[in-house]
Amino acid sequence: MSTGSNERPATAPAFSVLLARHPPVEGADGLCYGRSDLPLATGWHDHVASWAALWKGREQGTLYTSPSTRCRRAAQALLASLPDFTSITSDARLLEMDFGSWEGRAWSKIDRGALDEWAADPLGYRPGGGETVTSLIERVTAFWEERIEAAEPCCVITHGGPLRVLLALAEGRSFRMEDRAPAQGHAVLLHFFNNHGRFVARIPPIR
Repeated sequence: MSTGSNERPATAPAFSVLLARHPPVEGADGLCYGRSDLPLATGWHDHVASWAALWKGREQGTLYTSPSTRCRRAAQALLASLPDFTSITSDARLLEMDFGSWEGRAWSKIDRGALDEWAADPLGYRPGGGETVTSLIERVTAFWEERIEAAEPCCVITHGGPLRVLLALAEGRSFRMEDRAPAQGHAVLLHFFNNHGRFVARIPPIR
């Protein structure tokens, strides 16, 4: 992945980015549901309140969300509680990976041979004829580079797959298949500072 867009003039300001994974959903146990919309679980507003507390007192920013209902509902609730965000921008590049014909199926019911083929080519295989991990990386990288180029304070509400890529990009390195995402409903607040014209983020470890 290119990190060239991280290069900024020495006078560029520092800024913050809040990366949030949508709150927990109902009916997801053992299910492949990348693009499938599942309802948010009871108590989901508590997670959004914790995001608001993380951002409170920071600079005015832009709120970006995946078009999925589970992300948009959380974004609308966050917008209502934080005057620092004035509008919501829905961006399809933040959608979860498309699993094609695997969508909505139990992982245990998916052909073992197909899963082995994916394991043999984790970046290039199209699970269920859907999207490759490489395609996911490319679209999420394009979104991220725009935010960094603009040095834009923002909150990004998305899914586990895109978040794994975003956190790798924030560290200035390539995505690894073993990278982990925050749990559903969790958020990571990144502080970018100017280090000789390059923005660098300090990221806590993902448990």
